[in-house]
Amino acid sequence: MAGLLGTGPVTPEEQLKNDRHHWAPVTAVLLFLAVFIYLFTYASEELDLPMPQSLAETLGWEPVKVFDDDGNVDSSLYVPLTFIYDNDDERFILFVGIAVAFLLVYFLPLKYKRESLFVSFCVIMGILYGTRGLAGLAMGHALVYLFLHPVSRYRLAIAGLPGFLGVIAFAEYSIPNAKLLLQALLTGLAGAVVYVSVVRPFLNKGKMATLLQTLIVHSALFVTLGGALYERETGDTFEIALGVLLFLWHWERLILYHIDYKDGRVPEDISLVRYLSIFMTPAQLAHWTNGVSIAQGYSYCEDHFLCEDKNKLVFDGLKLWTVALIYLVFGNWLLHHFLNSVSRWGGVEFFLRNRLLACHFVEGGAVSTSTVLLTTLADLLRWTTLWGGVVHFKVGLWRICGYRVDPYFNYPWISTNLVVLWSRLTFHYREFLVRAFYYPVFFKCFKKSPHLRILCATLSAATVGNLVWGHMTEGVFYNGVAWENIVFEFKRWPYFLLLGLGITVSQFWLMHKKKSARKPWTFDRRIGLDILATYITLQFYALIHVFMHPCAEGSLWDHFRLFLIGLGGSA
Repeated sequence: MAGLLGTGPVTPEEQLKNDRHHWAPVTAVLLFLAVFIYLFTYASEELDLPMPQSLAETLGWEPVKVFDDDGNVDSSLYVPLTFIYDNDDERFILFVGIAVAFLLVYFLPLKYKRESLFVSFCVIMGILYGTRGLAGLAMGHALVYLFLHPVSRYRLAIAGLPGFLGVIAFAEYSIPNAKLLLQALLTGLAGAVVYVSVVRPFLNKGKMATLLQTLIVHSALFVTLGGALYERETGDTFEIALGVLLFLWHWERLILYHIDYKDGRVPEDISLVRYLSIFMTPAQLAHWTNGVSIAQGYSYCEDHFLCEDKNKLVFDGLKLWTVALIYLVFGNWLLHHFLNSVSRWGGVEFFLRNRLLACHFVEGGAVSTSTVLLTTLADLLRWTTLWGGVVHFKVGLWRICGYRVDPYFNYPWISTNLVVLWSRLTFHYREFLVRAFYYPVFFKCFKKSPHLRILCATLSAATVGNLVWGHMTEGVFYNGVAWENIVFEFKRWPYFLLLGLGITVSQFWLMHKKKSARKPWTFDRRIGLDILATYITLQFYALIHVFMHPCAEGSLWDHFRLFLIGLGGSA
């Protein structure tokens, strides 16, 4: 079923019409990337230019929480999960690679554009993550492709890819040698024979095919649970090859692709390269683990590529890059001064992180309602600042590459209820939860009872799907595949339950609210109510995060007491 975001199919004729060259956007993109390179890498030092910190001090600006010890900007925009280069060199490689990828996708003929993004991705990723990282990612996606799009006997080369790439992905050395390549070829041949003779016949059987395809698409969840159980029973650490881990981070987009596949929106004869180009583009590389649902599945990417003039898309992307720069360069500095000003003006003690507050309370420290409220808001602002720079950069990069991708944040601070907040805060993640969990329950359960229908569908998405398929897998991939990490993630259940109930109550209120022609934030005598409603919405959402970031030494009751203090109760 269709998602909430979308423009509808775009024809090749429309794409060709929107593919007009102009030097202004090209020059602007290269200038922006030069600014990113100057601010976030060692390039200025190599070119004998003043470092960003020195330039700022020359201009009389000496901010806190902006610059690294090496004199460039400290940033949440980096390349994670790889240690081949240091952060600054990784960013330099990324920005230069983006420049080359942009020039290729901008100037090449239409039929080569998306394939060029895939090739650019492979080159950049091969440099940043090494041969094994690229092989492991490609192996995972090749398996998904073979299970969703069975190949015929004469395409044995494709059927042998998972085995061939798997040997390289799990190899001891980064650079393949002749012996390793021979082993990979033989393994690939054996894998192709097994696929054609054993696996593919099952993929022609309805229920069995559906089961196998569901298992491969939900591999992130099964690896998480299976690996944690293995670690619990044996005591041995369950390790995942780097490339495989990068593939598993794609689980949200894989599920959305699978939904498109079941809805008949993916062509049966889609080529392997076109499939891979959905998931493997340069926009994925900027902080791999943040905003992983951006660009979603097949239909979203297909419908949004060159759906309008590409030069307009480029300038729209540069606007988001401008916002990203504000977050990345000034975010921490502005947050630091704002919170300190609020604290001094109100005389309120606060902590910058919820976990620090929780541990202070668990250890016997006294906290007031105002401290809890200000701390939870401060942590929400801190998270928004960290994520804002990254996701605006990523969405901007998608647009610069020709995709009309919706923003990840859309002024969430003007939300007057939780329904609006949920739609404005994380567009693409909300889309994943709605399509994968909300819709299936909403259209099947309690059709004669609207309230029960909404309650079950919302809890399915915001509570079960959000916790189990979303945060549990992410938490384990961040902290290691271990049983104790899964247990720790499930200790956060009150956050998800309260979020689901809060959104449900908001939906019930909107159902029974008298319709009004007045729009929120209209500057009239009721603007004060909008401000109050927005504060209550953001404060509730911030407050329930005391369960999301618990103190490891604290009990569930400790955190409920802290939550109640935030509501005005006493310890």
